[in-house]
Order: sequence, then C-alpha cells, then structure tokens
Amino acid sequence: MKFKGTALMSAVFLSLVLFYFFVDLPAEQKEKIEKERAEKIFPFETEKVLEFSLAGNGDLIALKRNAPHSWELTRPLSASGDSVEAEAFLSEIENLKKTRVVEENPKDLSIYGLSTPFLKIHFKFENEKEGTLLLGNENPMGGNLYIKRENYPAVMMTPASKSQFEKSVYNFRDKTLLNFSTGTIKRIQIISEKKNLELKKKGEVWKISGDIDAQGDKDAIMNFLQSIQFSRVQEFVDENPDSLEPYGLNPPKLKLILESEKDKIHTLALGNTKEGKGYFGKINDAKNIVLVDTRLFDTLSQKTVEFLDKTLIAFEEKEILALSLRSENETIHLVRGINNNWDIQSPIKTTADLSTLNSLLFDLKEAKITEFIKISLDIPKKFGLDTPQKSFSLKMKDGKTWTLRFGNQTSNGKQVFASRTGESTVFSISKEVVNKLFRSLHDLRNKKLLQFESDEVTKILIKASDKLFELKKKGSEWHLEKPEKIKTKHIGHDLIWTLKGLEFNSIVTPPLPENLAGLNAPLFTISLWKNELEEVAALKVGKLFDPEQEYIVQAGNQQYRVKNKFIEPIPFDLENFMPQ
Repeated sequence: MKFKGTALMSAVFLSLVLFYFFVDLPAEQKEKIEKERAEKIFPFETEKVLEFSLAGNGDLIALKRNAPHSWELTRPLSASGDSVEAEAFLSEIENLKKTRVVEENPKDLSIYGLSTPFLKIHFKFENEKEGTLLLGNENPMGGNLYIKRENYPAVMMTPASKSQFEKSVYNFRDKTLLNFSTGTIKRIQIISEKKNLELKKKGEVWKISGDIDAQGDKDAIMNFLQSIQFSRVQEFVDENPDSLEPYGLNPPKLKLILESEKDKIHTLALGNTKEGKGYFGKINDAKNIVLVDTRLFDTLSQKTVEFLDKTLIAFEEKEILALSLRSENETIHLVRGINNNWDIQSPIKTTADLSTLNSLLFDLKEAKITEFIKISLDIPKKFGLDTPQKSFSLKMKDGKTWTLRFGNQTSNGKQVFASRTGESTVFSISKEVVNKLFRSLHDLRNKKLLQFESDEVTKILIKASDKLFELKKKGSEWHLEKPEKIKTKHIGHDLIWTLKGLEFNSIVTPPLPENLAGLNAPLFTISLWKNELEEVAALKVGKLFDPEQEYIVQAGNQQYRVKNKFIEPIPFDLENFMPQ
C-alpha cells in the first residue's frame, strides 16, 4: 500500500510538471507576446515586408526587396538600395510603441497634423497585405509624435521626433564606391598625371613596378585596399551628365583599376574638386557622377615608397653560408662550420658564440626600415653612401650575396641612412637597430674558457695553497678522495657544469707579470682529467681586482679577466665539499 501511495504521488507531481511546461508556460509566453504586440503602433515583422515607400514633401521614395537582406531603390530612380539603412528603418518602425491613445475617434485630424501628414509610409507585405502609417506633428510638450494607421480611427502618440523619419533618396541609396573583397584583388593600377604605379600579387607576395621595382608591403597594401573598400559616395551629383569635362573626368586626373582573381575589373576615375568638399568621380561604366571624400584622393595619391616592404631582409638561417660585419674599427668574417656551428675567420680564428650569433640573425630578420627617403640614389654623397661607414653582408647557399650599406646619420641623430645590394632606394634605419646588428668581436666570439666533453672527465684536482682536493667519478657519482673520503653527492656534477659555463670578460693584452696578476701564488688551480692520466683542461686563478670584481685567470698561455660570479661557486675549502 505504501508503494502504491508513493507511485500515485509521483504520477501527480509529474502531471503537474508536464501541465506547467506544456500548458501554463506556453500560455504565459503567448500572453507576453500579445501584450508586446498590443503596445506597438504598427505590429508587423520586418522580414515580411516586400516593399515600402515614403511620401512627403519631396520625391516619392520607394524600395523593393530582392532577397532576404537585399533592397532595390525603385523611385524616384532605379538603383541599388542601402540594405542596412532600409532594414534599420523598418526595424525602427516595427519597434515603435504607443505612449497612449490620444483620441479614439477624432473629428478633426488637422490639430494633430494628420489631415495632411508630413510623411506617409506605405508597406506591402507577404500574402498581398498592405498598410499605411501617417506621421503628424510633434507634441507641443516635445518628445512625442502624433501618429495613426490609415483606415484606423485612433490617434496615438509615440516617443519619437520628425527628424527620425526625415529621409532622403541618398539615405536609402547604396553608397558603396567599389564592391570587392580585398583578398581577391591580384592587381592594382594607379594612373595619374604625375606617375603610374602597378602592384601585382603572386601567391602571397606583392611586387611593385613603375618608377621602382621592389617587393610590396603586404600590410600597407591591404590597408590601402580596405581604405578604398570602406569609402562611401558622399553625394550623387548628376545622373545623366551632358559632358564629363566640367567635372575634370575627360580625361580624369587619377584613375584606379583593381583586378580580381576572376579577372573582374573595378575602376574609379577622379577629376576636379567641388569647393573643397571632395572630388568628382565616376565608378566603373556608370553614367552618373558622384562626389568622393578628399581623403580617398589622398590615399590614391600616396608615394610609391609608402607601399614598399619595410622588412630589411627576408631569409632562412639555414641558407646562410657566411656573414661579414665591417665597421670603422674592424671587419669580422664568420663562416658556417659543421653541425651548424659558426667559426670566426678574421680578424682572429676562433669559434663563434652560437647564442649571440643566433640572436644577431634574429635581430636582422626582425629589423624594419624606418622610412624610405629617396627612390633614386643619384646623389650618394648627401647620404654618405658613396663611402659607407659600415656594411653588413650575407653570403647564401645559392651563391648570391646580400649587402647592406650604412652612411650618415639623419639630422636628428636617431636614424642612419642605408641602401641594399642591387637597389637604388635610400632608406633610414633607427640607430638602435644598427647597434643591435653590429656586434663586437668580443660579443661574437666564443668566450668559454675551457673546452672539454663533460662525460669524459673522471678526475678533478683543485690545488689551493697547501691543500689538494681530488674528486673521482665512480659510475655516475662523484666522491672526494683527498684530503678525506667523502660522498659529495651533487658537487662533482655542479663543478663540471660551472667549469663548462665559465666565460671570460676580456683578454689581458699585453699579459701582466705573474706577480702583478697573482699567478705566481694563485688562489687555486683546477685541472680536469680523462682516464686518470690525460689532462683535458686546466685553469689557474690569480688576483681579484676591485672595483671590477674580476679575477685574472690563466688558461693555456693566455691571461683573461673573469667576473667573480663565475669563480665564486668553485669550492677550494673542505667545508664546501661536506654534504649539506
């Protein structure tokens, strides 16, 4: 019995839930929709409007829907409509709400300005339904407009003003200048009285031809195309001009030709100015004359240099065989060695610091031209490029050599004039970038003091005054053998790692006498051994110089200055070997 009672209660509860979701809730939603509809001046759905027209003091304006979001202007002329403007206008009317019903059956509509309304808006809907909205005066108190539906007696008031509905043909006419997608354009031509410019796209690369042949800046060209794409007609001047000459369009002062991937051609011709408000223009093969913004003319009149690629050089690191840096003080020549290592060939022969060289190549790849100064290098002396002060060269695997020449500084001292191999263009580069590229020999050379293979070292000897510390490697572990036998845990591995990373700060030239360098009675010496008998590296640490905090050390026959931070971790006291 208890089970039956529980089941009955569950069934009742489920029935109530189902009743709410399938009966009560839909009823509430329906009531809400009906209430919102009742509050509206003219309840309709924008997407069901097929045509609408505005009749006021001026010409009748009529539009017809071509597609779900496409409108055509049919009166007072046939033209493409501004679909965004048309749908926004319809949406605004659809959402008009009545503040109140002013009069249910008015005898005199003139007191509301509705006997001769300032605007009649007529609608044609699906299913051949029609409707008209009459707009009258604004309420004397302001903020509201008298309005009524034709064939309905009631006069209503809505929170709106006349200015919201004062539309012209221009408002509803498509103001698109050139209808294209920036990504599909493969060729750009600008023909003007002063110059001709052509940009061609091959793959993802733009090439410039005209008064200069060079690679184009993709971002600059995309911005240029977007400026055109988003430009709008400012005014429709003349639909059927008798002549193009009064507008300066026969021939035009400037002509833009865009060619898309499907060989579709878009053209824009620009002529005279109109009282400083803009330029007369002609779009494609259309007969009518339009007015375009002055800024568009300025955009189309840009200098060729504005389209040039500001990347200093594009390259792949693996394709470089050699590089040279020539400055007033020295010329450094580096070549790629085996296993992608680099060697300095001059002014000395030594290995290069791979991390510094990679940093240099990264800075070179990221370097940007600040400004293009002159397309033709006809007066190189002015820029100091007849006898450049510095040069940077890359030799590539394909046999080509790329050279960057640097001349004088700009007047503000913040940039340097430069030019590239095979180009007559002069440009400027910031001094900061130049300084990043021209690393010194000291920066580029490998500054590691000791060269050895970590895995080969089996014994380490450290001599400090009257003390001798001997560490030996057994298997993968290190142990202190002298002066006491101690398991040192990580000290052996840490010491190898420290010595492997030991770098000098500078070379002591000429070398100091041993007594002045502290090498006659060194602080300590350290040697690394392979198989007990073969010494693979050795270092003698002398005097610490203040305030530089640099030690004089000797490796081989050369003296070096080494920062204290490299020497400090090396243990030469028994306490330092004790397990912590």
